[in-house]
Amino acid sequence: MRGVYVAALTDHDSVLGIDEAIKAGRKHGVHIVPALEFSTRSEPERDFQEVNILAYGIRHNDPTLNSVLDRVIRSRVEQKLRQIERLQSYGIAISADKVLARAEGVPGRVHIAQVAFEQNPGRFASIADVFAQFLAVNAENPTYVARTFSLTVEDAIEITHAAGGVAVLAHPGAYSLIRNIDDVVRRLAAAGLDGVEVRYPYALNRGHFGADAATVISLVAHFRKLAEEHTLLVTGGSDYHGAAKPGIAPGMAGLTYPEWEALANRCGWM
Repeated sequence: MRGVYVAALTDHDSVLGIDEAIKAGRKHGVHIVPALEFSTRSEPERDFQEVNILAYGIRHNDPTLNSVLDRVIRSRVEQKLRQIERLQSYGIAISADKVLARAEGVPGRVHIAQVAFEQNPGRFASIADVFAQFLAVNAENPTYVARTFSLTVEDAIEITHAAGGVAVLAHPGAYSLIRNIDDVVRRLAAAGLDGVEVRYPYALNRGHFGADAATVISLVAHFRKLAEEHTLLVTGGSDYHGAAKPGIAPGMAGLTYPEWEALANRCGWM
């Protein structure tokens, strides 16, 4: 038991596991908040690059929401298959079928990296090395391909609200390609953003991997102040991905229970 009494399942662009999570939560005494994490269109000219929007408290069975997600998922799967083809063109042995089987649903770059690491022994030092060489946006040998359908940041916020949820900017300190994150937060707040994920295990994630405690404390303090300046909700989360992100445990960097109660009361969840 890790002392987790409230959790949100925030799969990328998918709500497929929420009903199962709610059922498991009831069994183990954990309140599950229906949620997802939108991947949005990279727009360098607007300084919106790889921005993720967390949609908390949504009606996850909402027909309009699911219609949009179906389009996003189809585009995401197609994109990942094309990335696999580009990896193969670099001489990397990787099977699309194995990636799809590993994902057990909607594939992401981490599934591609895991399979590439396993199928090419001695070729990569780690899964992070697969990203550095091929899968990161600024990789040495880029495999990025654009999706045929994607949402703008404003689309993600609007869709979240239409499904009864609150829109929160995920891990604001982790966007290494964004030039001015403070300005991005300001513009998103003007576009209807509801909150900022202030607490986050930055030292175990890209952008600030290996950072010391003082750096993480400074990041958290900065984004808390920014949230206060724009009257935004404050959230926190582990960004737990299982073995794909070693060292991260469920509940890490989350809210205290009194903070959760305050958030839930403001959002009408209690």
